[in-house]
Amino acid sequence: MRKLLAALILAAITLPLRAQELEMIEFNETSELSAAQFKEYDANGNACALVKLGLVASDPVFEGDVVKSENKGGVYWLYLPQGTDKLTIQTSSFLPLRLQFDPVKSLFTYHMTVAPKGAGDEAAAGDFPVETITINVPDDATGVPLTLVKVLSGRFQMGATKDQHSEEKDEQPVRWINLTNDFYIGQTEVTQALYEKVMGENPSLFKNPDNPVENISWLDAVKFVQALSNVTGRKFRLPTEAEWEYAARGGQNLKPTKYSGSDTAGEVGWYMKNSNSRPHPVKSKKPNGIGLYDMSGNVWEYCQDFKGSYDKLPKTNPLDSKRTENRVRRGGSWMDNSAEPLRCAYRRRIAEREKDSINGLRVVMEP
Repeated sequence: MRKLLAALILAAITLPLRAQELEMIEFNETSELSAAQFKEYDANGNACALVKLGLVASDPVFEGDVVKSENKGGVYWLYLPQGTDKLTIQTSSFLPLRLQFDPVKSLFTYHMTVAPKGAGDEAAAGDFPVETITINVPDDATGVPLTLVKVLSGRFQMGATKDQHSEEKDEQPVRWINLTNDFYIGQTEVTQALYEKVMGENPSLFKNPDNPVENISWLDAVKFVQALSNVTGRKFRLPTEAEWEYAARGGQNLKPTKYSGSDTAGEVGWYMKNSNSRPHPVKSKKPNGIGLYDMSGNVWEYCQDFKGSYDKLPKTNPLDSKRTENRVRRGGSWMDNSAEPLRCAYRRRIAEREKDSINGLRVVMEP
């Protein structure tokens, strides 16, 4: 896949000065055959190129030599005549973005991703919306805080993208995902202190109130989120696999990195090389771009989905509910010999009743 050089020119003519800017963070020629399979022709009868655009905006207007545009589940298909090298994107939420890139070729397919400018920069403390809830139970005056980070809705490419350097078959094909709802996700994995506060027990093998709870099954995790919902009066659940990967990649603060927040595993995660053969207190490593800790390493995290295969079609708010023998777990653990399982796209199966000291959970709260 060849990376095309692109120059960005931003224009702010009619929108307020405080409006946020957009930038193009990816534009690649691909080996996909979509342009040939779904042909569109320009005014001269020549076959167009196809640009598949991922864009964090719901009302774009495309200006330039665009023969046809279609919204395919949150991914915009733009048919451009051969030789087109300019495009302007207008939205109600962002400043206009004027793009110039290498001329496109007839019957070739391209991927383009546009996101808020600076979204790839590491977030400073306080730059992401958080909500802290104190969890109490009857007849117990002490409380345990639960901090959640708000993840804004958006679109992303899920699976073995080029930053993942992956040949894993179950991460392919890469597909566009459109998440239409904001959600809150735990800033950390559920700690032993929080689990014990809610459930009245601590099943972990490596006891430490600040460590992630472990030695629980997927079914135990579901019981926990149900109990947490009852205690707080809020709706808690496990993340979907798509929500988990979107959050691990940084949500709208997307910066392509192999692991959650870095291309160096040891900066963000605990695994066998640095863990001393045990889990560690949460928030002991660097967070990712939206302030989430331990999305790579420490303990595996359960997702709602059954473990299935990907297809190449764009998806909106996907949840794999087709029953199989296993659920999905994500993120890798302190016991993994290599950093490979700590990658953002890495996925493995887990039986619903299986327990181990490498498995824990992270919660999602619906707004």
